Amino acid sequence: MTKGHVFSTGNEVLFGDTVDTNSAFLCRQLKRSGVTVIKTSAVRDDMTALVREIKSIASAVDICVMTGGLGPTPDDLTADALAKAAGVKIKLNTAALSSMKKFFDKRGRTLTPANEKQAMLPEGAQVMENRHGTAPGFSMSIGNCRFFCMPGVPREMERMFDLKVRPQLNEITGYAGEIQVISLMVFGMPESRVGKALSGFSLQFPGIHLGFRIRFPMIEVRLSRLKEVVSDSLKGLDGAAEMNQAKQWVMEKLGPQVISDQGLTLAQEVGRLLATCGQTLSVAESCTGGLVAHLITDVPGASDYFLFSATTYADSAKEAILKVSRKTLENNGAVDETTALEMANGVRAAGGSDWGVSTTGIAGPTGGNEDKPVGTVCIGVAGPLGSHAQRFLLDRGDRERNKQLFAAMALEMLRRELVKIK
Repeated sequence: MTKGHVFSTGNEVLFGDTVDTNSAFLCRQLKRSGVTVIKTSAVRDDMTALVREIKSIASAVDICVMTGGLGPTPDDLTADALAKAAGVKIKLNTAALSSMKKFFDKRGRTLTPANEKQAMLPEGAQVMENRHGTAPGFSMSIGNCRFFCMPGVPREMERMFDLKVRPQLNEITGYAGEIQVISLMVFGMPESRVGKALSGFSLQFPGIHLGFRIRFPMIEVRLSRLKEVVSDSLKGLDGAAEMNQAKQWVMEKLGPQVISDQGLTLAQEVGRLLATCGQTLSVAESCTGGLVAHLITDVPGASDYFLFSATTYADSAKEAILKVSRKTLENNGAVDETTALEMANGVRAAGGSDWGVSTTGIAGPTGGNEDKPVGTVCIGVAGPLGSHAQRFLLDRGDRERNKQLFAAMALEMLRRELVKIK
């Protein structure tokens, strides 16, 4: 077993000013490269504390991935701490300096003496080019442990890991990654029910790992085949065939709550279905404030099928832009199935699209009443198969989460229509 440690540095992490998303990313990626993470840690910007932790890590694991402390300021101590822990000198690394100059020249900027500090690395360190920032990464060994040091900026770190670190890890471990991974996205079922429905999985498929991850408002069910084991009931099948059997088993247990067997979000799946059908969409939003449109346009290629959006918060905007009748608004109010239906039909006509979707509701924490409490949302869908609207009570006790859930339900209602014609 190749043992690993994920090590974050920086006062901002210890003070709670920055959420350490890097460690979660790295733990997942190390597993894929055959490294078993036995510990994660975070240490403040203090030379004594850093050197002590580095020495402890070097004596306990085979691989350490370290983030942060590579910047140009006095509190960026990673390179000096590694050098002290290893008992080597710190010196100007010409490869790192060349990489930095190339980065600055490409952007028409001048490399300053402060930035040159980032090229001061432990003697013998191997440079890892940073194509997306100023701080080069580096790797080096202390005893039997190989350290990989990367910037703390998530975007820079993730790119560097994929391009520079992962290939080295795979070479060290002789591991080609998981043989196969299947990600199924579930919506509309709590995690406890998902777990209960799949409780017999490990007995049926002992060679496949079953994992769950909350990706609110969805749950990811992840199947990963980690070793050459085929269940007794499926002897004669190769690994890919058993994975397919496992996927079908999960889908049968969870039913229509599985919105994608390709790891797609609701917005991605709706986009895929619209593109497959060659159809277009417009959206009218009130309570979600443009969130549905944001989710849709976050998907590359959305311009192929997304035409128009209107955030009509005021009743006057619903009348003027979506042609919702004043009588409907006066008699039923803004949060009503009839209003949602007229909004969906109105935005479909305004955008000239095949489909129109609308949201109108009460995200909270105020604005609700006995008849329409906080969490009430009415969603309308209009399209080639007809028009309909539905009311839901989806309160999660938080305005932001309510909006996220309202938007997801709107996409889910549209998805259910699209699968009928795909």
